[in-house]
Order: sequence, then C-alpha cells, then structure tokens
Amino acid sequence: MSENSAQQPASEFAHHLIRELGLKEGIAIGLGTMIGAGIFVLSALAAERAGPASTISYVIAGLICLPIAQVVSELATGMPRAGGSYTFITEAMGPLAGSVVGPGNWLGLTFASGFYLLACGEYISLVVPIPPWVSSLVVGLLFTVLNYRGAKLTGSVQNFVVVILVVILLVFVGVGFFQINTRLYTPFAPLGWGVVIGNVGLIIVSFTGFEKISTISEEMKNPGRNLPLAIIGSVVIATILYACILLVLTGTFPRIGIAQRDAPLVEAAGQMVGPFGTSAMLAAAILATLSSANAAIMASSRINYGMGRDGVLPGWFNHIHHKHNTPSRSILVTGALGIGLSLIGQAETLAEISSALFMVSYALLCLSVVVMRHSRPPWYKPAFRVPLYPVLPVVGGLLCLTVIFTMAPDSRAAGLGLVFASLVWYVVWVRRKANVEGEFGPLWARERPLEGVIQAAADVAHPDGTEIIIPLLGDADLGPVVRLATRLAQADDQHMLVLTQINVLPPQTPLDFAERRFQGQTKGTQIEALVQQAGDADIPMRVMRHAAHGLASGVLAVTGLRETVDLILLDWHGPLSAGQIYGHPNKMILQEAHCNVAVLRERNLDRIRRILIPAGGGPHARYGLRLAARLAHQGDVQLTLLRVTRPSAELNMEVEERALKDLAEDVIGDMAAQVEIKVVVHADVVEPILEEAQAGGYDLLIIGASNEWMVKSLLVGAIPDTIADRAPCSVLMVRRFEPTGIFTIRRIIRSVRG
Repeated sequence: MSENSAQQPASEFAHHLIRELGLKEGIAIGLGTMIGAGIFVLSALAAERAGPASTISYVIAGLICLPIAQVVSELATGMPRAGGSYTFITEAMGPLAGSVVGPGNWLGLTFASGFYLLACGEYISLVVPIPPWVSSLVVGLLFTVLNYRGAKLTGSVQNFVVVILVVILLVFVGVGFFQINTRLYTPFAPLGWGVVIGNVGLIIVSFTGFEKISTISEEMKNPGRNLPLAIIGSVVIATILYACILLVLTGTFPRIGIAQRDAPLVEAAGQMVGPFGTSAMLAAAILATLSSANAAIMASSRINYGMGRDGVLPGWFNHIHHKHNTPSRSILVTGALGIGLSLIGQAETLAEISSALFMVSYALLCLSVVVMRHSRPPWYKPAFRVPLYPVLPVVGGLLCLTVIFTMAPDSRAAGLGLVFASLVWYVVWVRRKANVEGEFGPLWARERPLEGVIQAAADVAHPDGTEIIIPLLGDADLGPVVRLATRLAQADDQHMLVLTQINVLPPQTPLDFAERRFQGQTKGTQIEALVQQAGDADIPMRVMRHAAHGLASGVLAVTGLRETVDLILLDWHGPLSAGQIYGHPNKMILQEAHCNVAVLRERNLDRIRRILIPAGGGPHARYGLRLAARLAHQGDVQLTLLRVTRPSAELNMEVEERALKDLAEDVIGDMAAQVEIKVVVHADVVEPILEEAQAGGYDLLIIGASNEWMVKSLLVGAIPDTIADRAPCSVLMVRRFEPTGIFTIRRIIRSVRG
C-alpha cells in the first residue's frame, strides 16, 4: 500500500436499498394473484350469465386491462418506488386524488381478500368435512398471523406454485379441447351481447394482479425492461389462459345450472381424466385461492402502511413491529376486515365492489400519465412510454369508468359510495394532515427513485481498483475471513475491502422502512472490530448496509450493481454438504454470483505457512492457484500443487508432472518455480487429498467448487463438499466466474456509459 493510502480513513459507512427481484418473480407475483379465485369461482358465474360467449367477456376484460398495464408500466419505470397506484397517483395529482385511490386500493384489495378467503373455504370444505365459513375463518386467521410475524413464501416456492397452477390449467385446456361438445356452443350468446358486456364488471377483478407488480417496482432488477415485460406479459398470459378455460368449461357443461355446481372446474377435470383429474384440479384450486388470499392481505397492508406514512391515514398505521419488523397494525386491520367480509358469503357482490374500486383507481392512473407528460418534471424519465399517447390512456380511462356501469346496481352503489366516503375523509382529515403535495411538492426530494441511490452507490465505489466483498450473514465470526481478505488485498494495492451487512426485512415490510432503521442503527461491536482489524493491516474497508428480503438475493443484487467487485469472500456459515436443503445462502451465491466467489471453512487458521491446491485442470482450480499465489506473495508460504490421477496403462508420471508445472507457469508465472508438484495415482479422488492434507501439516486447502449436476450434489455430496467436511485443516472453496458473451458486452456498455 502506498503512503498516501495509509493516511486515508480506514473505513466508510454507507447504506443503500437494493433490487433483488427479476422478471420471473414479477410474472409470478402477477399470475400468482390473477390465477386464483377469479377463475375458479367467477368462471362458472360468468358462464351461467352469458353462456359460451363468456369467453368474449374475458377477452374484453383483458383488452381493457392491456392499456392500463402499459400506463402502469410507464409510471412504474418513471417512478420506481414501492407503493403502486397509490404512490403514482399521489405523486402526479396530489393528496386529493391520493385520498381517493389509497383507500380505494386498500379497500379493493381487502374486498378481494374476503372474496378469496370465501372461495378458499368453499374448496377446502370439499376435502375437509367442515362448514366453508369455518375454513375461511381459519385460513384468514392463519394468514394474518403469518404476515404479522413476517413469515413468507420464498420466491422459489412462489414461482413453483405458479408453475404448478399454470401447468395444471394448460393440461386441462389441452385435454379439454379434444372432448368439447360443440353442440353446447349453440347458441353462442343465448341471452344477447349486452349480458356479455355486463359480465366484464364481474370478472375483471380476476385481472387486477398485474397492478400489484408495480408495488414492488422498487425491488426489481433492471426495471426499465422487467417491469413492462412482467406487467404486460401477465395480462396477455392470463387473458389467453382464461379464454381457453372458458371455451373448455362451456363446451363441457350446459349453461343452465353450471354456477350451482360445487366446483365446476374440478368436476370438468374429473369428467375428462377421472379421479386423478379431480384431485389435481382441486389441489390447484386450493393452492390458487390460498396464494391469492395471502397476496391480497400482504399487498393491502403495504398500502395501509404507506397511507399512514404520508398522513392520508392516522400515523397509528405507520407502525413497524419492533420484533417482527412488519407493519403489524396495518396487517391486523386488513386481516380482520378480510375475514369479516368473507363471512358475508356473497362472492359476486365482493368481486364487483372490488372491481369498482379498482376501476376508479385505473381511470386515475390514466389521468396521472397525462399529467406527468404535460408537466414534464426533470426527474420523470420512464424507460417505457405508452404508445399512441394520449389516445391510449384516455380511451383506457374511459373504458374503466364504463365498466363500473356494467355492474349490479347495489355493487355499483357500494363501490362509488366508498369513493365518496374517501372524498369526505379528505375534507375531514387528509387536507390538514397529509404530508404529500403531488408533482409540484417536495415528495420526490424526500424519497427519490432507487435508481439514484444505486448510482450513488456506484459513484462512491473504489475509483482506481477492485473490491473484495465480505457479506455479514447472521452472527458468524468474520475475523478469520477478514484476515484472509487483508492478506489477499496486501498482494495488490488496487484492492479494498467492502463489508456488506444485509438487513433482511419481511416481504410484508416496504424497503423504505429500512432508511429509518438504518438511521438509528449503530455500527456494532463486531463491525467496529473488523474495521479496526483491516485498518491495522493498512487496508481500507468500507461498510455498506443494505435492505433486502433475503440474504442470498441481497448479496447477489449488491454485487450485480457494482462493476468493481472482484471477489465475494464468505464465511462457511453452516453445512454445505450432502442432504442440505437447496436455498442455503452460500450455495446460492456460489452458483449464481456474477463474479468470483470463495467460501472459507475455518479451522484454527491463525497463520498460513503451507497451502495445498488439488488441481484437476478446471477453471475453478486455476483460480484457486492464483489466490494461493496472492496469499504467498510475501515469500513465506509453501505451495503444493496436487493432482490425483486414476491408474491406467497409458499413465506417464513425467508427463503428468510436466503438465502440472505448465499449469503453474501459465497461471502464476515466475512463482511457479517455488511450487511443489505432486502426482498421486489412486482409484479414488477424495482419500489421497485428505491423506496429503493430514500428512503434510497444511494450514489451508484451496479447492475448486463443483460443477456437478445439482441433484447429484444434493443427494450424495459433491467431491469439494466432502473434502471440506473431512479435511483436517481450513478449506477455501473457490468458484471462478466465467461471463457469457452477452454478459461481457453488457458490462462493456455499462462501463462506457459510466
């Protein structure tokens, strides 16, 4: 290190919010909400009203939602912040509009959650002999408690559920098309086309999931691309799937009496495939309604929390539980209302009231995009723009208002009555208490888009060199990891250390809460000790705090945003060997990080005098040798390069040793002369490595991570995992990142833009 660098501060502290959700998670959130009670309950009601022409009702509803999806995509990429419609409309049009759309969205989702719980209870009662209302009550209480405590379905589980649902419904459609009774299609619209149009107000609630994707816009990677694709793609996929399902359903049962069947889709699947079809579709229905109910409770509580933060509701709602870190009061209120509504037992009424509230919200969204385009604030730079502006948003907004008048009079009156009550609430409370002022107010300065935070994080990155990221996961002792990192950094004065603390928040909690949490957070005894440890070695260390909804996804998002990251250095942090459940943070980081990764399993690594590097010729072993050379840069460390080769008639020891020497010269150059070369002939790979580690008194064994098929690795254990478990010394498992051509081009473009 240079003299000047030694005089610089040993550390810097910074905190940032990060993006960790991708396109598949966005689509899963949208479809996971849409493919729920809307199709499993409302499809039969729509079919009885309009017959086979109910298929057209779903197509019309999808076409109405398509321009709204494009409007939401523009607003979400122009204002990538948590909150969805409430945030966008309040930002564009001020607290008056916010006081309408906020309660409207909250109550719309709450009515929807009541509808989902009601449907869930009906399907569970087909399996468990208890009244449907008891099932609805139990499920509602369960989800309220789980959300209150911060429990979650991981992204992978959510994706799995959505895939299972889509596959079951696609099989239903595929099999059903070959068994359709075309005579049931005559007449196609038995009660006229007016009823077909009137159906839209009932079933459009089935499409409202696409807008929920915007509520997590602040947490999506590459929002300019992923948000529009997820939002618009969800609407297109759902429209096609719904239309096909209605064609099959109305070609299987006569229109008269179809809504009186206990579970029409389940019965249709049973009629086509038999008992297996019945079981599969019933399982899909229960999964879908459970997923929709949970998503509605979680999303509506976020809106509640946001309104409390902005003064649209009393600050009592803007409360985060000190232990669970969830908006607990908002969750309790939302859960209680949803449970109460489910006990009413009026599915059609709940669906239409929810639809009416969402239609008002969608109309205001269309107006908001016009306001933003007209006012042209300098910070509004959406990556996606609505085509055919202003025609498309104007027509979309008018269509949404028209849908309200297709609903039953009572439902329409209830929905519009709640909107009027929101206006009264504005006069009584919001006008005096709200701390938001619309597009011309200071809201943006108070909470700018996350892209600016990301750019700020990139701007303060080490300007002249590369970084070694050390994630702080759990309560692990990072002392040995930092000692190893400082030794690696000392070999190259262009390296600095970045200690990354991931603050994991429950999915129920918006990430903007992390800002307040960070402000009141002290450095912590361990962090201060680690910073001092790096400073004693004359190595600069930055400490960055990030908020995320998962440890591994948080680390991956951080490193994905920082072009200067050379290596992620992890503590072992629990077992990685055979039989583990996939999802361990270290395993996920090893497999998915877009940079080099090393995991240290420390066993009394007080000093490093001898390093063993098993080499099979793969890219990870070559990188391990390079790291070993950096650790031996001071010349006081003996490196041993070991190759285990199986017995063979063609085996030539001289050739094998020469190959190892060539490998060392190719990787570490002149230092290769100091490397001890060993070739061992053995039928097994693991045992000779362990015997050498034991006999040679090595302090550290550096081994490349496995490229074995994942299922095999989980069931029987990969070779590196087995060696790490049984080795008598410390083990450093390394994985060298090999970017694809597309990734390399993208990095070059980013660096040029920077």
